[in-house]
Amino acid sequence: MAVNVRLSSLLRQAAGWQEVVQVEGETPLHCIEALLRRYPDMRRWIYDKHGHLWDRLQLFVNGEMIHGEDLLQPLAEGDEIHVLLNIGGG
Repeated sequence: MAVNVRLSSLLRQAAGWQEVVQVEGETPLHCIEALLRRYPDMRRWIYDKHGHLWDRLQLFVNGEMIHGEDLLQPLAEGDEIHVLLNIGGG
């Protein structure tokens, strides 16, 4: 199923400056993996060197933040995922 993934400004760099990318996926995790197959340079912003999702990564489905087990919940036609990076400095 086609799902729109809305990217934060930092991630847009790796996606040719596209704000919204359409991918195929049944769950949020499948959509993230489809996104990374298309834009492999984005991987460093999504996964750490051990292959775990960065804790700075925030995912939303239809405006609701998701965590852990929610990554495997089925998506419905027309759902939209927002991928945001929570980056701070000090």
